[in-house]
Amino acid sequence: MQKIIINIFLFFLLSNCGYTPILMKNTQNFDIQIESVEGDKLINNFIVSQLNRNKNDQSENKFDISINTIYKKIINSKDATGTTASYQLNATTELNIKKKDIYQKIIITEKFIMDKNENAFNENSYERSIKQTFASSIVRKIISKLSLMK
Repeated sequence: MQKIIINIFLFFLLSNCGYTPILMKNTQNFDIQIESVEGDKLINNFIVSQLNRNKNDQSENKFDISINTIYKKIINSKDATGTTASYQLNATTELNIKKKDIYQKIIITEKFIMDKNENAFNENSYERSIKQTFASSIVRKIISKLSLMK
């Protein structure tokens, strides 16, 4: 029982609350409109919320973005008894970006190998944090691509 309480406490302690230091704030000047979102809901929700933080409605740089994320959890290895030992997590995000008359299609792929955990709650929590890390990485790549499209 005590182990479960400690795990829950650590999960809430280590979860990202959305805090970003003032000096680390993105100073990009974009007006990002999300047209459509398809695929994995959790990763897409993280992506959309982080893109909305970088949004500036008064900006001259207006982008229309469609997001399609495909998430797969594939068995990577098995032990001698045939039970799963690790998984490979793949997230592929396809972005269709439109700025005035310019259309660009970007595909971003993130991969991670995760060891199987005997405790399903811990494994799901860890997988959720990996999805959040995938989304943060994807957003950084989107912002850099948008900066180049100015």
